[in-house]
Amino acid sequence: MSRLRFLPAVIGVAAVATLAATPAALLAAPKLGSCPSFPANAVFNTRVDDTHRYPTHASSSKWVGQIGGSTRFHADWGMTDDPTHWQDHWDKPYYGIPLNLIDSTAATTTWPVVSFKITDPRAGNGNGVPDESDCAATGKTTIKRGCDLLTASNRHFPFPNDNIIRAEHGTCNDAQECGDRHVLVVEQDNCRLWESYFSYKVDGKWFAYSTAAWGLNSNKLRPMSWTSGDAAGLPISPFLARVSEANSGVVAHALRVTLSSSRIHGVQWPARHTTSGGPNDGIPYGTVMRLKPSFVIPSNWTTQAKALAMAMKRYGLYVADIGSNFFVQGEPSAAWSSSTISQLQSITMTQMEFVDTSSLHDEPGFDPNSFANPRP
Repeated sequence: MSRLRFLPAVIGVAAVATLAATPAALLAAPKLGSCPSFPANAVFNTRVDDTHRYPTHASSSKWVGQIGGSTRFHADWGMTDDPTHWQDHWDKPYYGIPLNLIDSTAATTTWPVVSFKITDPRAGNGNGVPDESDCAATGKTTIKRGCDLLTASNRHFPFPNDNIIRAEHGTCNDAQECGDRHVLVVEQDNCRLWESYFSYKVDGKWFAYSTAAWGLNSNKLRPMSWTSGDAAGLPISPFLARVSEANSGVVAHALRVTLSSSRIHGVQWPARHTTSGGPNDGIPYGTVMRLKPSFVIPSNWTTQAKALAMAMKRYGLYVADIGSNFFVQGEPSAAWSSSTISQLQSITMTQMEFVDTSSLHDEPGFDPNSFANPRP
């Protein structure tokens, strides 16, 4: 599918021991608003730092070399809450992917119809993929797999009302200028996650290239070969760097990372979709990389940076989408520290390694159509 994509001080021994000894059940369970960020045993909510259970991938050195060992971590999020700062604010642009929390009432969304064919000439080829998308039919009580199975007037998506919506690139609504423009929505009362890609409102009507939905209390994957808001067919929201978690000192889930299309080839669980362009020995969507166990988190880093670095050690980063190499996505917020950004961006690919998770496929109870880790 074609997609638009625009040495250190030692952390205190006691602190490391405390973190290592903390039972998983006592760590802050990831949430999206008031809802669970998928079940606790979802693979991206479980740790991959046990090198016996999750050894270094045999192709790790080669893949790191393909990306470039000197390539630095890039914090793909900004430090402002103002969505009007999408342009002419080079110092603090509205940069990142925000999350919308709604209650499914008319005060937050009117469940507008979504079209997959845009008439705005600025968008060029404006045909989306309704056959790989999820919608809500009239009544909005169920997720319908395959929007093409619904009449055009019956394809609904909970885009938040104009007065409250937060979208990637903020208030930008130019399909040529603002690229991916994801809209992420959590229904707080039903605990459902809705995500759209290339989302624009033209002449009062919503268009998206693709839409996807998940029940947040379920590990059920969408159909194999279907895209989503990202190229890997995974949800975006549970992988984002979120400032409230970073401020708490514990980020108990994996992050997401983008790589150049020239570095990606194929797909592996839990990813569902792939794109063309990479070499046959490229990195599959769904592959996990982690910060090496030998990396010592500096004691003078911010609480935010320490929490995110620890998450990269414990839970890793999933190859989820096309983009620039080693870009890691998060939400825009004025609560991010500039020190956090600069500290994380000192990490290079030589300090990362790819993880072999293939043994999970041989575990009793492994389900290729589920996010569930059979040995959390």
